[in-house]
Amino acid sequence: MNISEESISKINSVFDIAYAEGRNILYEHEVYMVLESIGLVVPKFIFIKDSNELSEKMLEKFGHEIVVKIVSSDISHKQKLGGVKVIQNQETLYVSYVLDKMTKEVLSHFNENKPKIEGFLIVEFIPHTQSIGYELLIGAKDDPSFGPVLTFTKGGDDAEFFAKYYDPANLFLPPFSYDKALELVKGLNIYHKFKSIGHEEYVELMAKAASLISSFVFHYSNVTKENPKYIVKAIDINPFVITKDNRFIAVDGFAQFEKVDTLNNIKEANINNIDSFFNPKGIAVIGVSANPEKYSMGREIAKLLHDLGRDDIYLVNIKGGKTTIGNKEYVLYKSIDEIPVHTQLAVYVAKAKFVFSFFDSIKKNMPESVILIPGIPSDMKYSDFRKDLSKVIRNDVRIIGPNCMGVFHGNDEENKGVNTLFIDEERLELNSDENSNTVLLTQSGGIALTLIDKFSHLKIFKSIVSFGNKFDVKIVDLIKYFAPKENISNIALYVEGFDEGEGRKFYELAKEINKPIIIYKSGKTDAGAKAVASHTAAMTGDYDVFKAVCEQAGVILIDDIKTYYDCIKAFSLLAGKKTKGRRVAGVVNAGFEATVAADELNNLEIAVLSEETNKKLKELNYHGLIDTSSAIIDVTPMTDDILYAKYIETIIQDDSVDAMFVSIVPHADDLRALPNACYDDDSLANLLVKIVKKYNKPITVSVNAGKFYREFISIMEQGKIAVYSDIRSSVKALDTFVSYYNK
Repeated sequence: MNISEESISKINSVFDIAYAEGRNILYEHEVYMVLESIGLVVPKFIFIKDSNELSEKMLEKFGHEIVVKIVSSDISHKQKLGGVKVIQNQETLYVSYVLDKMTKEVLSHFNENKPKIEGFLIVEFIPHTQSIGYELLIGAKDDPSFGPVLTFTKGGDDAEFFAKYYDPANLFLPPFSYDKALELVKGLNIYHKFKSIGHEEYVELMAKAASLISSFVFHYSNVTKENPKYIVKAIDINPFVITKDNRFIAVDGFAQFEKVDTLNNIKEANINNIDSFFNPKGIAVIGVSANPEKYSMGREIAKLLHDLGRDDIYLVNIKGGKTTIGNKEYVLYKSIDEIPVHTQLAVYVAKAKFVFSFFDSIKKNMPESVILIPGIPSDMKYSDFRKDLSKVIRNDVRIIGPNCMGVFHGNDEENKGVNTLFIDEERLELNSDENSNTVLLTQSGGIALTLIDKFSHLKIFKSIVSFGNKFDVKIVDLIKYFAPKENISNIALYVEGFDEGEGRKFYELAKEINKPIIIYKSGKTDAGAKAVASHTAAMTGDYDVFKAVCEQAGVILIDDIKTYYDCIKAFSLLAGKKTKGRRVAGVVNAGFEATVAADELNNLEIAVLSEETNKKLKELNYHGLIDTSSAIIDVTPMTDDILYAKYIETIIQDDSVDAMFVSIVPHADDLRALPNACYDDDSLANLLVKIVKKYNKPITVSVNAGKFYREFISIMEQGKIAVYSDIRSSVKALDTFVSYYNK
């Protein structure tokens, strides 16, 4: 819903007056004028600068009761100081008397620095009930990363309904149409009340207000393309009320704004030259020591690239000379310009303080992309670093970093891969294969190391990018680059903060991507946000806003780091598995695990097995100890490998089962789970691998065991089964996977 030119003109004139008076806030009556301009209902009101201006004609428009208010930009809580009163609309002299007396009462609270009283607002008294739902607080704030965010919050005192249907403030990103607003409002719990009392039209009134305000705050924001004269930093209508005569009316309001001198043009996602980070022709490593006895990060990275079998590696050391990496002698060039061929990628590992002079010295062989491994010099502000680096590197040169570990990209038939993640391979192995289908984009190198360690044997990651401080390459650039890749099924993202406007572009991009984006964001608490800011100097938005953004964009936001790891594993190993719904079954061999699993079901529902399946299960239940009345079956510790697998396969074949979890406590004597037996073809591990490959439904497995069963677990993981150490993790990961594909 667009705002008309006439409305924009009226609104601008309101802002113009306030700005000319040196204010960045609007008075309440000015908020009314703005709301009225966009088509919302406001009370009857008049503003006078002096009580002597009041006339009988002015008061004729009001009913028997009026609200009188002090107008002052110096007073925040007028009601507490006696600056708001409900009085009878009597003769002019009486109302003038009340205004003068109210002024004295307010000023009596101040000994010095008395506030300036700008005038008085006389407003129609709006009778309404204060029960839950009849008061709605609608506001918006300008988030630095995401732009305007609209807030719905309930007011009122209906405690019974509050207890039954309470939900926190609801956040939405504008703009949205009336139809979308109606859909959003019908998703709120308050809809239950209005539906039950036969007043669904109240929801329509709320939707209209929400859509109009969303259009207003979006037009007056940094993320619009309309080039507004002003930006609304915050607006609160506190509250909108449903009156006894069924009007939806704004009773009180506040707005804060700023004039636009130069509108920040928020950059679109840019994938120019991004491919040269992952498929470069020629790599220059800057800062490689000639001395093999001396630790050199440059040498470590050169060795990683050398071990990939690349024959297009060129090493740079300002002193020149030669050095040996592996079994090959390399020339140490004094600069990139000395390299006889063009190198598309440069990995800078020298001291941070030399980065400006080094790149300033390049005259003819500037690379298309640069990875800046070190952080910024300790004596520099990040803003100064950005400014100085911008002077020596062309705009079309793409930069990952500073303060990062760079990239890993697995080799394939067309490319030998890239690896700048300086890891001792004896302690931490990093490999990929043709089944690697996940890209990890992380602001923290530590998270990259942790996940590489956890999943090294699974070969989940096709690519890893540690992007650090985001001098140039942003999160949205990387997402836009990887999302269309056919060999990438999932994008895992660890975020500490978004730059100004970057969050909005992330939201817009994520809505258009139909692949899972799995996110963990640090800085959920005030302490966490401060720690993040000190680490990356990144701008961190409010976590509740980020949560709303992810929900509306269809992004999978994970609240705890362990579940984040679990979900990455599930989405990678279950990629391609299909579900028609949320119906789940389970097979366990310990009764307590069946109970725990049932408790952990969130969006999943227990399947109802068909008569045919129940018949087959009864035939398998030859010792009569298994309860087959539920789709979560405890097969007892006496069940051997083959029978265990038969129960699993019988249930997974049922058309009423969309997904399945299997829980194994492997200590049972009848299971071949120890190293001397787990490799048998008919061991449960190998039988499960065959079942998972045979059926195109998602199955997760949990093995509640210790170190003696590592090989048993390894067989399943090598067979691309998502195995977890406990039933809770298994079920939660399965729930998240199934829920994503059944939105």
